[in-house]
Amino acid sequence: MSPRSYSMEKREAGTNETRLRILEAARRALAQERDEALSMEAIARRAGVSRLTIYYHFNSRPGLLEALYDYVATRGGMQRIAEIFREPKPSAALDKLVDIFVAFWASDRVVIRRLRAMAALDPEIRRGIDARDARRPHIAREILKRLAAAEKNIYGEEQLNASANVIAMLTGFANYDALASAGYSGKEISAIIARLVHFAATWPARH
Repeated sequence: MSPRSYSMEKREAGTNETRLRILEAARRALAQERDEALSMEAIARRAGVSRLTIYYHFNSRPGLLEALYDYVATRGGMQRIAEIFREPKPSAALDKLVDIFVAFWASDRVVIRRLRAMAALDPEIRRGIDARDARRPHIAREILKRLAAAEKNIYGEEQLNASANVIAMLTGFANYDALASAGYSGKEISAIIARLVHFAATWPARH
């Protein structure tokens, strides 16, 4: 390896380490359950870097937020979403959908709750949350189409959309958080939501 190549690799490793340190600082700031703002200044202090360093890595506050969403998602195992589409049985795919999202919500519950609370007042945060929430009904629709084909049922588009939206609601953070606050374990929450999701999935066939 040439000295130049080694120097570039070392610089890239340092860049990645700084980037991760900033993201973890942002996550920890939210995890504290204090009224600390998700500001560049607060994150810079926690990460031990300057505000300019944050802008260098993420360009802007929205850029930092986008990276933070992805960081939290990776920590929470959202890369497992691909398993849903590889699952040959639609009913099992519904179970995977439930399990993956329950595990994700549980992975950083306080952080996710605070981000969602902040979204009510901050359009930048709301846009990121809304964009990610929009993926659940899309995933649900794809599973329902496979379920309808497997069971040779013909559902209208309106019925499929209604069921997909209900499933997206059932697998959302608000339901997980309410059940967790009531004292249910993650396994119990998955079982409760799965029963409701399967009911919603078969609703078009009964109407």
